Amino acid sequence: MLWRPRSILQLMLFGLITVVAPLCVAIFYTVQTLDELASQNQKASQHTISLTRSSQFFETNLLDLERRARQFVALGDPDLLELFVRERKQLQAALVQINETLTAIDHESRSALYQQWLQLDQGLQAIPQASDEISAALPRFDELSAAANAFRQQVQAYVDAQLGELSRNAEDIQRSLMLMVALLAVLTLIFSLLLIYWIATPVKQIGREIRQLGSGDMSQPIQISGPAEMQLLGNELEWLRKRLDELEQQKLQFLRHMSHELKTPLASLREGADLLAEGVAGELQAKQSEVVDIIRDNSRELQRLIENLLDYNQVVHNQQLDVQPLSLHTVWQELMSTHQISIEQKQLQIDCEGDVESWPLDEAKFRTVLDNLLSNAVNYAPEKGRIDIGWHQQDEALVMEVANSGKAIPKDEWKKIFEPFYQGVNSRTGPIKGSGIGLSVARECILAHGGTLTLSQHPELPVCFRITCPTLENNGI
Repeated sequence: MLWRPRSILQLMLFGLITVVAPLCVAIFYTVQTLDELASQNQKASQHTISLTRSSQFFETNLLDLERRARQFVALGDPDLLELFVRERKQLQAALVQINETLTAIDHESRSALYQQWLQLDQGLQAIPQASDEISAALPRFDELSAAANAFRQQVQAYVDAQLGELSRNAEDIQRSLMLMVALLAVLTLIFSLLLIYWIATPVKQIGREIRQLGSGDMSQPIQISGPAEMQLLGNELEWLRKRLDELEQQKLQFLRHMSHELKTPLASLREGADLLAEGVAGELQAKQSEVVDIIRDNSRELQRLIENLLDYNQVVHNQQLDVQPLSLHTVWQELMSTHQISIEQKQLQIDCEGDVESWPLDEAKFRTVLDNLLSNAVNYAPEKGRIDIGWHQQDEALVMEVANSGKAIPKDEWKKIFEPFYQGVNSRTGPIKGSGIGLSVARECILAHGGTLTLSQHPELPVCFRITCPTLENNGI
């Protein structure tokens, strides 16, 4: 099984080692290689110098010996004889050393040189007893000089070969160092990518789990792999998930209780107002009927606000749709009859028409959308104002616009007004202040259909909401 660091400290140490270790290996190998190369160069230099010196020493002493021999033959001076004997011994010793130690030179060249010397030395040994033999031996100096010259050339060729070999060794070492650097770079890159993977994987997991929590999905347990600190953070996120899930369940339970507790007395209030309006308790005077209408209107508006609060939570947590063909004309007529009292009180002019008879939609959710948009238009339109409602099909999508003659919404509020509980600068008419959640509910319902709800420009009216809702196939429901 592949080893991986179990803590961030181990991860940091591993990262430090992956960076420093290859560098140390490269430095150690380079120092060792350079030391070996320097040692080879030193030995080669010493050997080359020794060869050159021996060759030069032999040729120089040979010339001196020849000069001493000719001087002695010509002058017969005993001092010259003494110098001659001493130099002959030195030359003999140098030749023996060359023959024994300089084995790298061609054997034939060394043997020829040594044989020439032996023949010459036999004649030199007759000094001073046999002058004729000495005179006969003197020409052999030329032959020995030629052999020495050939030997020197052989030495020079050997030196050149040694220098060439050193140059090739240096190039081989350079290539090996470059190969080692490339290999270490690849290994460092591999370990670095592995280190990045070990760091990035748990960070991505944490980011994904946080986004999951932010989206409200509490169904999946949170598990973070990687170092111990990351796993501990994952455990904390799992605790947070469970706590948020508990709070969400408590909120849902609270909303269910509130729905029951609020709707029951509100239904009784609306029923009583309807009975009064129908004259069940007796004929009402004009002012009494006006008061009853206000009660009916505001109780209905209060019921709509309460339902918006409940619907918003249900829409956010329930995106499933029950899609059926919905008659758009019928829905709008029913909604306008519901808001008929407010429309008549404000003497609003409503133009509602469209060229699409029906569209596949979730009736409950889409009715909520249209109800909120119509209520918003009625409440923000001025007295004797105008509301235009129209819809058509465009590129296999339903496009619907609800516009009113209220005050134009500032550009900087176009996105904010769809946020929950946001209240714009424009004033809402009527005794009940809006909750700021109606447009949020409408947007969530449209998003559940795969569509959009935005503000748009109307050719005549200052405020216009546009719905774009794709077909069932495009929506992928």
